[in-house]
Amino acid sequence: MKKPRSYLLLAVLASGVLWWVSDLSSSGRSPVDWLVVGVVVAAILWNLLGLGRRLRAAGGDKAVWHELRTLMFWLVGLMNTVWARPGAGGTWKWWVGIVLLLLAAADTIALYLKEQRSIASANTRGDATSEG
Repeated sequence: MKKPRSYLLLAVLASGVLWWVSDLSSSGRSPVDWLVVGVVVAAILWNLLGLGRRLRAAGGDKAVWHELRTLMFWLVGLMNTVWARPGAGGTWKWWVGIVLLLLAAADTIALYLKEQRSIASANTRGDATSEG
């Protein structure tokens, strides 16, 4: 039996691709660049929706809140650090962003472990929803 893929790892991989694509086209985006960015964003959303579906089947709506909380930590942390105006380093917002990024990294690891437990329990039950 084939082991299901981790939706979380696929979303993280697609996020890395998004970072790379946006860095390559930072000087100016053509329609092709926007198409690639759109496809990569769609891939991220597809994997996050799959993760939410897998977690909801295992732990209900409380498990999905973990996914949303992690996403909020990443977004707010990145907004206050990486996406902040140049020269914003060292301010209290920058330090809050650093703390949120550390929380996001820890929360992502916990979310990955939760997803792996969900896959393992679904495989022991023979549940078809664990297939990815």
